[in-house]
Amino acid sequence: MGGAAQMILAVDIGNTTIQLGVIAGNQIQDRWRLQTNRLKLSDEYAVQIFELFRLNNVVVSGFEAVVVSSVVPSAGREFTAMCRRYLEIDPVVVSPDLDLGIDLRVDQPEEIGADRITTAIAAFSEYGGPLIVVDFGTATTFDAVAEDGAYLGGVIVPGIQISMNALFDQAALLSRVDLSMPPQVIGTTTKSCIQSGFYFGFLCQMEGIIDRIKTELNTEVKVIATGGLSSLIADSSVKIDVVDPDLMIKGLYTIFRRIQKKNR
Repeated sequence: MGGAAQMILAVDIGNTTIQLGVIAGNQIQDRWRLQTNRLKLSDEYAVQIFELFRLNNVVVSGFEAVVVSSVVPSAGREFTAMCRRYLEIDPVVVSPDLDLGIDLRVDQPEEIGADRITTAIAAFSEYGGPLIVVDFGTATTFDAVAEDGAYLGGVIVPGIQISMNALFDQAALLSRVDLSMPPQVIGTTTKSCIQSGFYFGFLCQMEGIIDRIKTELNTEVKVIATGGLSSLIADSSVKIDVVDPDLMIKGLYTIFRRIQKKNR
């Protein structure tokens, strides 16, 4: 990747993973995922990320801005310090305090996670409203967006992976299994029973919550899925209209463009 075009670094710091995207010419040019480590310091982030830049021929001096969404305060602080010291850029950090161009029609907007705001902005910008965003992360979140783009609230449930970990940690005789789509609901081994339970259990949970949100909204809505396991679950569901794994990066870029336009 050359250094001709100005580049934006979009960073989503989640509880389990950090997603990074390099955007140039309005296109996502590179994307990477790292494990979130609450104990990692800014210098350590610099070593790790600059090595990714080197391996992918990303010219560091070509970055115009960095946009960060973080739900892990310690990691967010260290990443911000890394940007200031090594990239010489003061990053834009997403929060409800920023003028993000979205009406937060909830009782306590300051409590909404930056990740949920960002994906709602991206989904509305990309697909229009009304819609539901389902994000399969450490927690699985369902966020409702009105026809005019307002954020209406949503649902938070334990994520698939942490639910599986809880079962295996508490049940001494159950061996860990990978999540995959079973060929049938009725398992014939302990392993296939566990896989079926988690896969179809979360599938039915997702579809049930989507149906209830649609009933409360009392209108037809699009359903956009994102997050690490979105494609796997969406394969068996007729409720999901679009799977967009880059929704967070798109949202961060949309936020940057809005702020850039306001500052001109």
